[in-house]
Amino acid sequence: MSYGLDANDLEREIEIGIVSAFGWAVIEFEAVLFQKFIVMSGPRSLITEDMFRKYLMNMEAKGYVTPVNFQGKRAWKRQVIEADIEEPAMTPEEVKEFIVKAHAAMKKEKKREVSSEHRVQESKKLAERIVRTLEQVMPKTKKAPWEPSLIDHVEGLHRALIESKDEYLRYLKKNIPRAYEPMKKVLNSSGEEMLLLSLRMIESGQRVYPP
Repeated sequence: MSYGLDANDLEREIEIGIVSAFGWAVIEFEAVLFQKFIVMSGPRSLITEDMFRKYLMNMEAKGYVTPVNFQGKRAWKRQVIEADIEEPAMTPEEVKEFIVKAHAAMKKEKKREVSSEHRVQESKKLAERIVRTLEQVMPKTKKAPWEPSLIDHVEGLHRALIESKDEYLRYLKKNIPRAYEPMKKVLNSSGEEMLLLSLRMIESGQRVYPP
């Protein structure tokens, strides 16, 4: 038997215990049911036989059990299982509160969706800005086959930024020195997370070149 429960919780726990005492049986003698309940509750149980009978009568009013005369002795028929009474039905006030919370959760989810869409749009704009910047600083003439392309540099910047900001800046200074200052500004103004997303977007071919 649990302690520290309020009256309703204690009553519900006892009712669950009584239903559990039926075991697999549907009908059980009252005296046997009481003994099984006491055994299951443990030696600390303070439930007397009279109290037990009152609980049964209260459970009868709730439709959990019904009295029957079995072989000339008082018995009880189980009408529910433990799961049917483990959680009390919500009051009208609790139902209203649940609905309010559900609506609030839905609004919050919609805000997240809007925020996510906004983030994607901003990433696309930043991706276009990065492409323009790199195109402006890279040679216009046809490069030798071994020279890195714009996408090669995007991949290199992406890998470098995953490691650290310093590695990103080192890559720029070593491989695209003319892009160092503008791409450093991009990092400072947009932040690592947004820049990583935009670089990844360019890599995956999702960029839209500006007209």
